[in-house]
Amino acid sequence: MNHSNYCARAHAAWAILLPMLAHAVPPTLGRCQVLPSDHVLNARIDDLPVHPQSADFIRTISSGSRRLHLDLGISEDTQASDYYGIPYNIVSGSSMSWPTVHLDAGWPEESDCASAGHAAMQPCVGVVPALLPIPANPKVEGGISTDKSIYNDHHILVVDTDTCRLWESYNSYARSDGGWDILSSAQFDLSSNAMRPANWTSSDAAGLPVFPLLLRADEASAGAIPHALRFTIQSSKIRNAYVWPATHRTSNGDASLAKPPMGQRFRLKASYAIPANYTVQAKAILEAFKRYGLLIADGGSDMYIQGEPSRDWSEQTISQVQSLSHTEFEAVDMAPVMARPGFAATSARMPPAVSILGFAIGGSLAGPLDAQSLTAHISVSSADRGHAGQLYVLAFSPLITQTYALTATGWQVMDSGSMPSYADVSLGDHGIDVVNHINLALLPGLQVWVGYGRNVSDMVSGSKYARIYPVD
Repeated sequence: MNHSNYCARAHAAWAILLPMLAHAVPPTLGRCQVLPSDHVLNARIDDLPVHPQSADFIRTISSGSRRLHLDLGISEDTQASDYYGIPYNIVSGSSMSWPTVHLDAGWPEESDCASAGHAAMQPCVGVVPALLPIPANPKVEGGISTDKSIYNDHHILVVDTDTCRLWESYNSYARSDGGWDILSSAQFDLSSNAMRPANWTSSDAAGLPVFPLLLRADEASAGAIPHALRFTIQSSKIRNAYVWPATHRTSNGDASLAKPPMGQRFRLKASYAIPANYTVQAKAILEAFKRYGLLIADGGSDMYIQGEPSRDWSEQTISQVQSLSHTEFEAVDMAPVMARPGFAATSARMPPAVSILGFAIGGSLAGPLDAQSLTAHISVSSADRGHAGQLYVLAFSPLITQTYALTATGWQVMDSGSMPSYADVSLGDHGIDVVNHINLALLPGLQVWVGYGRNVSDMVSGSKYARIYPVD
């Protein structure tokens, strides 16, 4: 096959197949990506169907019109009366002392901690001393307290940028010996789709991480929030059940199907027109409500959406978002996602949708920004499954003067009329490690395409390929 003709034909087909949408950039913090790009909390859900019980769920929250409340404040003074929100801490875990935590009155059997060597331990049973990377004078929800008689969630959220690992504790009270009394704790590898074990709590009732679901002022001010958000409703209004990706539930409600379960996702209706005169922050928040939605993460006040306390929040933003009624929202049906090839209830990975042609091709990123790994996921059509065929991977960048193909022995310049395959396989479900621990920022404009077919002609004629980087 003529190389130039093949490239022209393939690029023309790819241009038709590409959605005319901007590609989302996964959330980041320093050198750390906040969960993989295909993590369900980073996935858009605006094209999923409405949940069959959506109307019932909305009525359960309120039979009238319940206004949203942004559970955050513009004061960063932890002693101030208007200090609201859940702050977070950024640390270098290798260059600090990790204090001892005590879970005597809590749930060590469902908690994580670190050993003396800072290795993550799950569960935190019999670990002496049990440690967490809590810095000196940390930012604590509600402020640092030693008085347990004054109940508060007192979350402590810590991102260790040395390991890109998130540590979170709940009901955290300072001790006179420099340690902390806590009820539960959880750690999350920010480069992983791993979930909590089934029926385990985290530092939150739903078993979800708190930090990746927070409203952050830097993201809102930049005009884009590329992830889902968290909110609460009264515990009595939550069904005694949880749905993926939650792993835990409260037990203050009942089994009524009119009540949403823990982890239920909602979104702002597409019909809601975001006012043009709203602030950049407000527009970003409302657009995130539409694209990524909100999950019930805990019991609390109705329609309280949690964010960080920051002086960068605009009072106008807060008033604009809080003018919105809960009746402008609808529940999202995640069942089609859970029916996709490659779905696993024990993983937060959101498999790509099967195309109208009957196959699914997608990509996922993991790792810190300067050392990312790109994995391709292929699920072939039922008509191709079990047949002998080939897998193909192409890469092109404006900085690279030629197109490269990934083969079993590495990357190869496509300098002839033939297109080398990555592997000869029995067609089915496949994963391909495209690159490992690469600083992809050094390759601006990079595009990676993946396809399969019984041969290269079958791949091209059947349009059995898709762009996996940039990741949608």
